[in-house]
Amino acid sequence: MVETYSVTITDEAWDDVYDIVAYLRRNVSETTAQNVRVGIINETRKLEKLPTGRPIVHEMSSDEEVYRFALKWKYKIIFFVNEEDKTVEVIAVTHSSQHPDRLKDLV
Repeated sequence: MVETYSVTITDEAWDDVYDIVAYLRRNVSETTAQNVRVGIINETRKLEKLPTGRPIVHEMSSDEEVYRFALKWKYKIIFFVNEEDKTVEVIAVTHSSQHPDRLKDLV
């Protein structure tokens, strides 16, 4: 049986989603903006199952804390898994073309 994790999204990650949606509203369309918002949120829900199977963000991780990511289209959903509490904390949502060095600033 696969264990289920509790997923939370930080205020900073919600701000990222808001910024992405606002950008898409201004530059693409309302429909695209809402589809991306729903897609990102649905992808975070998938982290309830097997979050540790996702790739590691090496630029952010250390021996003490390992950060992972999930991709939804061109967006990286960055999160931390607490195995003791069986929780997943989404800390950021970034565009995948963002330079990896900028990810270090998130921790």
